[in-house]
Amino acid sequence: MPMDLSRYPKNWKAIALQIKEAADWHCENCQRPCRRPGESWDELEKRVENNWKVYEEIDTEEFGVVEVPKFNRFTLTVAHLNHNPMDCRRENLKALCSVCHLRYDARHHAHSRSGNQLRRRETVGQLKLFS
Repeated sequence: MPMDLSRYPKNWKAIALQIKEAADWHCENCQRPCRRPGESWDELEKRVENNWKVYEEIDTEEFGVVEVPKFNRFTLTVAHLNHNPMDCRRENLKALCSVCHLRYDARHHAHSRSGNQLRRRETVGQLKLFS
C-alpha cells in the first residue's frame, strides 16, 4: 500500500533523506547496503561486491535458472518507531531496508487492520454483539 503523505509533515522527504544519509544508505537493523537515489544496479553491484548477493536465482520452466535482481531488499525506508508519522524526532526514526521495515511494522499492521475492519463494519450498519 502506498504511503499517505498527507499524514506526514510537509518536509518529510527532506527528513527521510537526512536519516538515510546519516545511516550511509545502510539498513540500521541488518546492515544491508541499499540503493542511493539515481544509483544503477551496476553501480550498486560494484559498491557491494562480495558482501551482499544482489541477484537471486529463480528456476523457470521456460528459461531454466535465471538471475533476478532483489529489488525490494535494497530499498531503504525510514521507520517511525512509535508508528506516529508526525513524530519526526531523530530518536523516533530509523533507516531500515524494506524487508526489516515490514517485519518491524507487522504486529502494528495486524492490530490496525483488525480495528479498521471493525470501524468499516460499523459505518455500514453492522451492530456489535457486546459493548
